[in-house]
Amino acid sequence: MNKSPLIDIQAIHQQTYERDGVVLIKGVFDADWINLLLTAWERIQTMSPADLYDLPLEFLEKDANLEAEIASNRSEDADRRKVYTEQGAGFVRCKYMRWWVPEYREFALESPAAEVIGRVIGSDTIRFFIDAMFMKEPNCETKTYWHSDESAWPVRGAHVPTMWMPLLPVSAELSSLEYVAGSHTQDFGKEPWPNTFNAKMLGQPDGRAVFYDWEQRRGDPDVRFMTYDMEPGDVVILHPRMYHGAGANSHPTQSRIAFSTRWFGDDIIWDPRPECINTPGMPLDEMTPGQPVTEESIFPVVWKNPSS
Repeated sequence: MNKSPLIDIQAIHQQTYERDGVVLIKGVFDADWINLLLTAWERIQTMSPADLYDLPLEFLEKDANLEAEIASNRSEDADRRKVYTEQGAGFVRCKYMRWWVPEYREFALESPAAEVIGRVIGSDTIRFFIDAMFMKEPNCETKTYWHSDESAWPVRGAHVPTMWMPLLPVSAELSSLEYVAGSHTQDFGKEPWPNTFNAKMLGQPDGRAVFYDWEQRRGDPDVRFMTYDMEPGDVVILHPRMYHGAGANSHPTQSRIAFSTRWFGDDIIWDPRPECINTPGMPLDEMTPGQPVTEESIFPVVWKNPSS
């Protein structure tokens, strides 16, 4: 498995990311990394709901929100599997794998992902934040609504990028994510209410915006919608304010299986809000607003720029 990117990260990658809010980089990881992640994902699909999300007990004991979310996820996964058996198509997602799947922990801490992130966003230090897996089975009609990620994170700063990587080929026409170039630089007014577990439990308050629906701008010559054909080993780096979404997986025989990792760079400070995501090991009420992230055991430094 390659420990350094298989392709040099160049100025054009950083410039594209800064301009568009998203950049495609081809051929970053070798087949060994892809096979490691894909084999682990196949194993997860055979696990009983009770065995999923096997987080450290102390994380759950000190974080009631996280404990409730894990209980909900286990129940939802059981229901989803029944739906797949009866209908043959569906949408699966898992998260927090770094804590309960050794292969995903190895990727987070040992792969060249952090170096790629650091060089693209121009950060001298990269910490691992969080991960998630998303699978849309063949002919899955579930759509991913237009959204940006920033409002879900309990931090402020531009250095919270996402690395999105497919574990099977992705067709721009049939199964790709879609991005709105430059949307990370636009001001949409009030911060939108995120689609997190905590936000759903709280309910959307009056005065909080919904995410902008870019479907109303289809055909607008001033809006550039972007999709990509991708192979395993390719990655997309996505700015936290970039709007993105996805249609159904229209491929008749192949699932869209993608691994998404999120990272912290140099400019990140805590900004916990009750609607934000839960973070294993670091409850929202233990975050000190305005302070940098320093909790090494929860958010380890994975890469430092050797020339900094």
